[in-house]
Amino acid sequence: MRVTLQPSGAVLEMLPGEGILDAATRLGYECPQSCRNGNCHICAALLVEGRVLQAGVTLNHGEIYTCLAEPLEDCIVMWDGVLARGELPVRKLACQVSECVEVGGDVWRVGLRAPAGKPPRYHAGQYLMIERENGEKSAFSMASAPHCGRDLELHVLVREASAQSLIEQLQRNRIVHIEMPYGDTHLAELPEGPLVLIAAGTGMAQMHSLIEHCRAKGFKHPVHLYWGVRRPEDFYELSHWDEWKQLPNLHLHKVVSDLCGWEGRCGMLHEAVCEDISDLSSVYVYGSGSPAMIYATLDALVSAGMDAHQMRADVFAYAPRA
Repeated sequence: MRVTLQPSGAVLEMLPGEGILDAATRLGYECPQSCRNGNCHICAALLVEGRVLQAGVTLNHGEIYTCLAEPLEDCIVMWDGVLARGELPVRKLACQVSECVEVGGDVWRVGLRAPAGKPPRYHAGQYLMIERENGEKSAFSMASAPHCGRDLELHVLVREASAQSLIEQLQRNRIVHIEMPYGDTHLAELPEGPLVLIAAGTGMAQMHSLIEHCRAKGFKHPVHLYWGVRRPEDFYELSHWDEWKQLPNLHLHKVVSDLCGWEGRCGMLHEAVCEDISDLSSVYVYGSGSPAMIYATLDALVSAGMDAHQMRADVFAYAPRA
């Protein structure tokens, strides 16, 4: 017997005689609840299809209390606020602009501070939406990690008018409205094996968050970072780069694609990865960059022996390949 929850789309496989709330909790979902006896009504939901038994009464529509309701057949239930394991609710916050500075490569580091008593909840690698003065919203990966508390960090590439106008807004108005968190390319749980982090340009922000989270959690497996830009001057300052150099399990690689003649590596990011790592079957890969770069990297690594499911990138969600 199944209960389908809307709007999340979660499907609960029920055990005999099991209540809807009990099933959702058993399967790892976080649900609105309190008393578990039908008095507080916090777990209330709307029965859309099917029949349930609640306190000895059979119901086929209307409001039900999921702590009491036992399905008698397949049901569809409208139940807001149900979150899958590791999923966090999207919240709106009014943040103070604590920093807005140039760090090289036409990149600005932006610091935001959430209100006291409202620490932002997110997983390392997720992104937020900034509300602009014209009402539009822009997405930026968080370079900070959850252990940073109220302080959030963004890396903004300022080469177009829209980015320049955002920086001017942040300099002019010291309060900015954000929504967060978004994205499933995160480290809610640390993997049991080596990490390969591949970033193009300010895609480094997302990888910065992952590395800082691994560092805070004492992650012991090897972490290989590949940071690519077109020209050497496109690299920008990272606050913790010198500290990262001291970590024995963190291997840092800067790669330039368009201009050789500098002291570091040249070529494409996926070429550097394949040169360094002969066996890609046991690594966990995270990528951040343009759709073209991400899919080229995916194809190259799959050709070199990686299973496609080993790579995660936000591009796969917002720009799926036909």
